[in-house]
Amino acid sequence: MGIFTRRFATQSHMARRYAGQETQTKDLRTTQLTLMTVGGIIGSGLFLASGQAIHDAGPGLVIAYLIGATAMAIEMTALAEMSAADPRQGSFLVYARQALGPGFTFVGGWIFWFSSVLNLAAEATAAATFATLWLHLPTWILSSAVALTISGVNFLTVKGFGEVESGMSVIKLLAVALFILLAAAAVFLAWPLHLGHGALSWSLHGGFLPHGVAGIGAAMILVMFSMSGTGVLGLAAADVQRPERTIGRAVRYATLSVYLLYIGSVLAITAIVGWQAVPATGQSPFLAALHRTGMPWTVDVFNVVILLAVLSAMNAGMFATDRVLAGLSRAGDAPRALARMPGGIPRAANAVTGALLLIVSLLTYFLPKTAFLYLVTATGFQAIFVWMLIIATQIYYRRWLVEHRPNHLRLKLAFHPWLGRFELVLLAAIVATAPLAPRQLLPLGIGVGATALFAVAYLVQRRRRAAAQA
Repeated sequence: MGIFTRRFATQSHMARRYAGQETQTKDLRTTQLTLMTVGGIIGSGLFLASGQAIHDAGPGLVIAYLIGATAMAIEMTALAEMSAADPRQGSFLVYARQALGPGFTFVGGWIFWFSSVLNLAAEATAAATFATLWLHLPTWILSSAVALTISGVNFLTVKGFGEVESGMSVIKLLAVALFILLAAAAVFLAWPLHLGHGALSWSLHGGFLPHGVAGIGAAMILVMFSMSGTGVLGLAAADVQRPERTIGRAVRYATLSVYLLYIGSVLAITAIVGWQAVPATGQSPFLAALHRTGMPWTVDVFNVVILLAVLSAMNAGMFATDRVLAGLSRAGDAPRALARMPGGIPRAANAVTGALLLIVSLLTYFLPKTAFLYLVTATGFQAIFVWMLIIATQIYYRRWLVEHRPNHLRLKLAFHPWLGRFELVLLAAIVATAPLAPRQLLPLGIGVGATALFAVAYLVQRRRRAAAQA
């Protein structure tokens, strides 16, 4: 219980920072930061979107997860390098403004906010999907109810927020680990469950790569969505003791956890169910696997866990998204009214975020079967843009640190600048896989269109400021 209490104190401190009430308390340690990071990453991308990803790549999805987790590790290390050298509240946007200029910060900040809203809508749709196991209502009604509830909760005090989030992170990690162990017992100890072919499933129905390398490419955007919640590292940097040590360890532990849990989950699901029988949409592949255990109660228990996990992730996401919008307002990049935080709560920003979240959540009314995949794919493309911006920021910010604060550069991304450049090429190659899955072309267009719109908005704003100063 101690770690939950410390996390509560830390999150309360973070809320005071956002409210402008500075303190010097630095009480976030490796365990808490690792839990926060892994908890932010694991959500509906693993629990629901993995079904479509398995259909695209088969058991070979483990290769896509290896690629995605490696890209994630590089991105997190780049962010950790900047955060450890200059631990300030505001995540990568603080460093992007100094390294790349106000234009990239404006566009990056708005893309970050917009992609966060899409991600919240995807989580709301996933929560609605899980809830239909007990509530036989249309998905659009349930997803709208979830969006309204989470928005309403964020009008209230942040007291207890950190304790709940840490607790849910632990439960979520334990649930996935226990699922993998159960599957391993069934496959390798010949537990008399209702299995198909067990480990042989990895070589049947087209083999380990039933759709070849193209299948891996088609799944990559869904993989990137499932690993996109890494921004907590930057948001928590100012609350960390010994940043170079704590953040570095958290990155390593979080990366190792993602490798083990994601790859283990895919192998477990495809061994129990067989990749061709995994539901692509409408049901979690974890629940489909648990149906084969001969223990029906495990389905309800796990569904409760993943439903609460998604709601918890939404609450944390809304908490951060509202404050990013308020931060844009304080920087002069959004209407001034959105910066107001009475009692430490960005009520105006929450109202705007909640309104757009509700509108996007209603997409399930028009596209009940495909809305979730459209949302996660669009979010995946937006996440790639943000990651590319983080890497570009690190490349240029390293130069500034070497010149002005060389003693602060204690945690480094290796093989600079070549590893960063490799990451940019890798991320661009992942975007180029969009034509391999036709469903990804519309979300890609939305991402490109949103980026162009925010770029035009920045040019208009710059012209107005120049005219006002003339």
